[in-house]
Amino acid sequence: MKRFLPLSTALLLSVFSLPGMAADVSEASLQPSIQPAIQTESSSNVLIAKGADEERLSRGYLARIAQNSPQDLEAALKRAEMLFLEGSLKGEVDPAVFVIHGPEVAVFFRDNYFRYRSLVDLAARLSSFGVIDIRVCETRMGVLGREREALMPFVGTVPFGPAEEVRLLEAEGYVHF
Repeated sequence: MKRFLPLSTALLLSVFSLPGMAADVSEASLQPSIQPAIQTESSSNVLIAKGADEERLSRGYLARIAQNSPQDLEAALKRAEMLFLEGSLKGEVDPAVFVIHGPEVAVFFRDNYFRYRSLVDLAARLSSFGVIDIRVCETRMGVLGREREALMPFVGTVPFGPAEEVRLLEAEGYVHF
């Protein structure tokens, strides 16, 4: 069984074990711009994600959709497209995962296609190239009174979106992009 050590814990241990270091380290100074779990063994699906001062191992990327809006979703999709075109999202890395669990779930309902056509077409294209994997929260769909059949065919589901994000970040070693 592989063991993971959160980066903030690893940094704390290294700071407090060095002689002559000040003990008044703020929590903000310990938080990296990308917060993955460090994997102690390498894998065939490992990539290097560069942070502020160091390189970290990651199994893949998880989209950060903070505003829960179609505009925020579009920005994340365009970022994935840019990374793909630059060659940063290569075939040996799992597709970047988009876990959709806010009101933006409605973007992927078939009956909203014409309203969000360019966004859905971009997502479908990136999905077909194996660049992204879109997963919609079944709990949110239930709140909206919608069934799985209402989704576009390239979209998958997960029981509860926030739990899936935590699982990917902590258990699978994904990092936000």
